[in-house]
Amino acid sequence: MSNGESTRVAFILPLVDWLGGRNYLRNLFAALGTLSANPITPVIFAGKRQCDALADFPAIEVIQTSILDRKSPGWIMRKIIEKTTARDAILQRLLKKHDISVLSHSPHLGRQTAVKTIGWIPDFQHLHLPELFTPEERLHRDRQYTEFCMLCDKIIVSSEFARADLLRFSPAHAHKIEVLQFVASPLSTARAASLQFWAHKNHRVVLSALQILKRRNDRLLVLATGSTEDYRNPSFFPSLMEYAAECNVLDCFRVLGKIPFDHLVGLMQHAVAFINPSRFEGWSTSVEEAKSMGKQIVLSDIPGHREQAPERGFFFPMDDPQTLAAAMIAAYNGWYQEDVAAQDAAISRCLNRQRQYAEGYFQIVQRALRHNIS
Repeated sequence: MSNGESTRVAFILPLVDWLGGRNYLRNLFAALGTLSANPITPVIFAGKRQCDALADFPAIEVIQTSILDRKSPGWIMRKIIEKTTARDAILQRLLKKHDISVLSHSPHLGRQTAVKTIGWIPDFQHLHLPELFTPEERLHRDRQYTEFCMLCDKIIVSSEFARADLLRFSPAHAHKIEVLQFVASPLSTARAASLQFWAHKNHRVVLSALQILKRRNDRLLVLATGSTEDYRNPSFFPSLMEYAAECNVLDCFRVLGKIPFDHLVGLMQHAVAFINPSRFEGWSTSVEEAKSMGKQIVLSDIPGHREQAPERGFFFPMDDPQTLAAAMIAAYNGWYQEDVAAQDAAISRCLNRQRQYAEGYFQIVQRALRHNIS
């Protein structure tokens, strides 16, 4: 660690209600708080219309500005200058005014900037599951990721699987890639993930497994929380619930929607197991939370989940409800004796895992500061 002054690193709060992105930042900030001497000071930049979202970050310095409010006069002027000069000069000037050295996990600033930038690519889902995206969305992601590769000093991905995707996508920029596998914070100090009902999360296989179990008179209750809106597929959630009715499992698949944080923590702490049946993940928050809490997790057998390697994981083939049903019963049968001891052991390990995560990020920031764009 450096003995010099703390490096001020900026993060721009996303405009969209992306629960996963906000949760990622909460976990990163909590991890940075475990480092001695505070080598990095995170600073959030947000629009003046984003007050509600800022409640999630009570201990972080916040700079609010109208240039980050979409279609405000300041935002329009900023975009005009950016298009004309190929540089986000207004935002860069604001960052320098507040002594920011690095802009992280945010859009790039364009060419020839005085502030170093670290891009973040959560995953390449649009290449693996193109049917879940419109052609326009796939083109937008390709362009955005190409710009990151060209204009950012470093690019963070969350797994070796994502690194391999990025190497295929842009082999000329291999020297910029950094793998940073995030760690979920203990639930006493950080918010748990409240998942969204995206189509790729593959809830239908859970409904099919519950149908199989119910027919065997093995009744398990699955509780699902989070937003029921998917902007890419507005009809997904209604169709999911229609399928639940067809399977006759509405009594054992309960959708709670968005619930208070303390209620969510209680559910997670007392659950027999978590389930993540997703068809694709970059680096799953729910898997990391299971690891940090010492909980069992039943999860789809996909490369991202295998790389995360949860100690108490039960894997099943992605679209195989029979094997999923067997895994759910196995988790139920193995729950009581081991759960308390496993949670205690996981919590004791979690601080060291967080510190390693934070130190890894600090080293990436240091390399970005030394990097010359090429």
